Amino acid sequence: MKPAPFEYHAPTTVEEAVELLARGDGARVLAGGQSLVQLMKFRVDKPSALVDINGVRELETIERRDGELHLGALVRQQTLLEDQLIAEGCPLLREAARFVGYQETRRRGTVAGSLAFAAPWAELTAAAVALDASIDVRSASRERTIRIRDFFRGPHMTELERDELIVGIRFPVPGTPRGAAFHEVSVRYRDYAQVAAAALVGTDGSAELVMLCVADTPYHVDASAAIENEGALLDLLSAINPADDIDASAAYRRRVAPVLAHRALREATARAEEAA
Repeated sequence: MKPAPFEYHAPTTVEEAVELLARGDGARVLAGGQSLVQLMKFRVDKPSALVDINGVRELETIERRDGELHLGALVRQQTLLEDQLIAEGCPLLREAARFVGYQETRRRGTVAGSLAFAAPWAELTAAAVALDASIDVRSASRERTIRIRDFFRGPHMTELERDELIVGIRFPVPGTPRGAAFHEVSVRYRDYAQVAAAALVGTDGSAELVMLCVADTPYHVDASAAIENEGALLDLLSAINPADDIDASAAYRRRVAPVLAHRALREATARAEEAA
């Protein structure tokens, strides 16, 4: 099938982009288009207009300042695997990006787009939640920041309003080293995750664990007490509520979740000890 008819706009500034979104006529933002275009082809999504932000060069920046790593909304997923600032400041982003699609799709897809699409299997959502990122958004009438741990409302649902544009994502970079690890299982190599686990362990014994595909939103717990305690880990995962779908049964996800969580925490802990 082909997309339904739509208007096309190509702004070159953030101000132009948010003014177009403010018209309230069902416009959608086009960045990488890896998910949106597919939905449009099958007419699952039929926007009246596309606001193509690829010409807004100010959204391509990567900076480390004020104790944070700042990524513009047009930073591509492949960049997570190639940029040295990201590797040094937030290695968990690199770990998660290794599982995101293929190089061809990563060179188009954006980090911000992955968060905005909020797919239950999206690896970068788990990494962002573990890192406690903040999302900076703008509309024609206001600017605001949304904490990533408050951003997701359910599968493909977020706190982002229709007239708002993500302009950047900020990741805290602590002064002490941390170990990071990401593990997932899928039916086929590079396919959608059936279950995934992101772990972030500090040299001070702190530990963040985020699971995917075991709840409606990324499942985040403080895993500090579970690093060397399997019973505590099982307790932390007792509230997961996975669903049956075409990729895996709920029972399978329940069995696999603690295995992946244990692997991710163990690997992240080893890396934290190496960095200490």
